Amino acid sequence: MSENPLNKFEKHALVIRLLKEEKTYREICHIAHIAPRDIKRIAKEYERKKRLESKNRKQKNLTKKPSISTQSFILYKEGKQIDDVKVLLDIPFKLASRYWKQYLKSIGMFQSYEFYRDYQYDIPTLLSINNFMKKNDVYGNDVLNIVRQIQDVISLNKMISNLKEELKQTKNNYSLNQNTMGNHYLPPLGPLPNYFNW
Repeated sequence: MSENPLNKFEKHALVIRLLKEEKTYREICHIAHIAPRDIKRIAKEYERKKRLESKNRKQKNLTKKPSISTQSFILYKEGKQIDDVKVLLDIPFKLASRYWKQYLKSIGMFQSYEFYRDYQYDIPTLLSINNFMKKNDVYGNDVLNIVRQIQDVISLNKMISNLKEELKQTKNNYSLNQNTMGNHYLPPLGPLPNYFNW
């Protein structure tokens, strides 16, 4: 029974396998039915391919380590805290904190973080105000106008309180002067302005 002849690619693969098994050219010629010059060409091509693969492997192994900032961004993305990053990368807290802020800016969360840092204890109150606004169809400008009016009322109450205190002081001074001066005549204060009459 005659064997099916090998095609070009099968012969190529067979030669490479025999070269890996360290067979001589003569043995390969006999097994693969191929000329020595073809074996030499395949061997050169195989060696070149091996060198290239080896070089690529070395380059992959020599790829440089990411920078400290990149490493910190990766750790923050994984959910690590500033203290964790400081310890894992062996960097000062200030630097870890700076990288944290840069990371937040890169993902568009820096303002949220700043808001949380400044108002973390007021969040329940702010949320209740927000719920009230949603339920009653109140908008931000309405709340702003109310706050402005409240500021005016507070300022007005302070002014009233100060004027009452002044009036009290003036009356005390007047009675003190009357007692110390004896029968000396003091002219009356005159009519008081309307805002003193309660």
